[in-house]
Amino acid sequence: MMTRLPWLLRALWIVCLWVVLDLGMAPESLAGAEAIAKEARETVEAAKEYTAQQKDAFQRKAQEELSAIQRQIETLRGKARNVSASTRAELQKSIDELDKKKEAVKGKLDALRDATDAKWHTIKTTVDTAFDDIKGSYQKALSRLP
Repeated sequence: MMTRLPWLLRALWIVCLWVVLDLGMAPESLAGAEAIAKEARETVEAAKEYTAQQKDAFQRKAQEELSAIQRQIETLRGKARNVSASTRAELQKSIDELDKKKEAVKGKLDALRDATDAKWHTIKTTVDTAFDDIKGSYQKALSRLP
């Protein structure tokens, strides 16, 4: 069946063409069809451009958020130096966890940058979830400070 499919499509195209020509479509109808096709192409291009703009805006926002998280981790490192040894050990575990999660977010952002416009929404969801996770871990680490 699969090998016959291209032949069937060609045959269907020929039949459609014959019907259109046999019906004697007026040139105005053909011009109207061309205008509709042009409008459809323009709509598709506008949708692609809008999607690309949304993707770029999200990437910029996510990069800014990642930079803010990096600054928060560095601040936490500084605070860890001024606490007792046992608290410092707990904080260091939390900081190590935050660093791993931050690197995971970086990887997801790289995947987002390389994603097609059609697939970026799926990756955006995973990036949002990863940011929520790292923010929760940061708050947990802060709660360990005296």
